Amino acid sequence: MIRRIAHFSPGRIVLLSLTCTIALGAFLLSLPIARKVPLSLIDLVFTSASVTCVTGLLTVPLESFTSFGQFIILCLMQIGGLGLITLTLFLMSLFIEFGLGTQVLAGKLLEFESWKNIKHVLIFIIKLTLVIELIGALLIFCSLYDQYPISKAIFLSLFHSISSFCDAGLSLFPAGMISYQNNALMLLTTTFLMLLGGIGFITIHELIEYAYARKSGNRPHLSLHSKIVLSMTFFLVAGSIIVFWLLERHNTLQHMPWPFAILNSIFNAISSRSTGFITVDPIDLHIGTILMIMIIAFIGSSPGSTGSGVRTTTFALYLATIKTAISGASSVQIKGRRIAKDQMYKALAIISLSQAWIIMITFCLLITEKGWEFLDIVFETVSAFATLGLDTGITAHLSEIGKMFIIATMIVGRIGSLTVMLALRKKIDTPEFQYPEERVMLT
Repeated sequence: MIRRIAHFSPGRIVLLSLTCTIALGAFLLSLPIARKVPLSLIDLVFTSASVTCVTGLLTVPLESFTSFGQFIILCLMQIGGLGLITLTLFLMSLFIEFGLGTQVLAGKLLEFESWKNIKHVLIFIIKLTLVIELIGALLIFCSLYDQYPISKAIFLSLFHSISSFCDAGLSLFPAGMISYQNNALMLLTTTFLMLLGGIGFITIHELIEYAYARKSGNRPHLSLHSKIVLSMTFFLVAGSIIVFWLLERHNTLQHMPWPFAILNSIFNAISSRSTGFITVDPIDLHIGTILMIMIIAFIGSSPGSTGSGVRTTTFALYLATIKTAISGASSVQIKGRRIAKDQMYKALAIISLSQAWIIMITFCLLITEKGWEFLDIVFETVSAFATLGLDTGITAHLSEIGKMFIIATMIVGRIGSLTVMLALRKKIDTPEFQYPEERVMLT
């Protein structure tokens, strides 16, 4: 049985787990104890899908749900951010020892090259998440305790901390994060949570080991994965902060004192990668800022993180492949290492399939959603695929078929377009022979 499970498609397991969680979440939110007003089935499914996929797009406000319903949403956010598979394997590890087959399966599901320390890594992920979220909640509470009753302030702090670290971008504040655009502690805490959530657990684990190695006098080491993640994260964040500041300093940021204008630029630039919190009105953003948000949201966060997008490492391989084609080199190289051909093909496939999905859904929404500008439709599609959660006001007015398109887009974006395709395809045996090689004209 274990051997059979180990060979089962990881993509199918992830897809099935996610859809079952969404269905269960919709059922729980449909209970009378969970909602204040009657809600349609499609809105319940949309809410559950958006929360589980840590997107943040909503067709009905969170105020439509009771405290119990909001607690369900909090749990779905946590499950969606960490990943159902991660939590399931962690709970299994508490009671049973992983056999060889289960370790191989876990390694495939979590995309670990080495599956020998799966249990150790899972425990680290859960501990790290709890510690970061609790620290974040404590700091946020310092900004809320004098505005709400203690019990509500505690729940709001925990909800916002989980939403920030899990890149869900959901807020129970009446005006969202706009009401805290001049609160330095709230902005810095949320920025820290979003940044850590988007880096990825494996990279954080390596950074901690790197610090311990330097402290003990040993030779520190970072894997190629972490080097790519850190460098790509730095350039994307730095670039988006500069662009946001340049385009918005005389627009949405003009009424702010310059220290808070810079702080809000940092906050919104980091949030635009995958979280979706924003301290200004999205409708007032410069059109160039909107384009920048779509680009960095499409690239998204790093593998093994709580965020989505095509991932920073995928985009790095994509750029390196283009550079190799231009330079005429025989192999793709990054930071003194040669990249395997199968990873090059996967990176190209992920980028291409993701672009194709966005184009297809945009085309469909242009037909089903009347009266909206082209930019609104494109932004909605990219935001759903990148599980960003920002919108220009279109989400609440989607038709039923439009909501179905966005639900599918959130699921595909959260799992990954290539993973979905591999999950749905039939297994094909690789032929034992190779065809003759022949070249074709490209230019």
